[in-house]
Amino acid sequence: MSSGLQAQRTELAWLRTALSCWAVGLLAVKIAFPVGIVALPGPLVVTVVAYRRRRWLRGPGEPPTMSWVEGVLVAGACAWIAIAGAIVL
Repeated sequence: MSSGLQAQRTELAWLRTALSCWAVGLLAVKIAFPVGIVALPGPLVVTVVAYRRRRWLRGPGEPPTMSWVEGVLVAGACAWIAIAGAIVL
């Protein structure tokens, strides 16, 4: 079967993930300015991983699968954002 536009859809999914993480992080900063800054490393990590994945998707052929380290970084960043949100509230 042909993958068609799967690479473009996956690239856009990574872009949406990075943008939504930044939205949550910046809302935490806006709601509780001094304490909310602890949420910003999470979106930064997700942005770096998403950039790397999107760059691989643009290349020819099939991109490599996500490494264990990248998976742990993204999961840790999401947990970090959740913990920072609980601290802010």
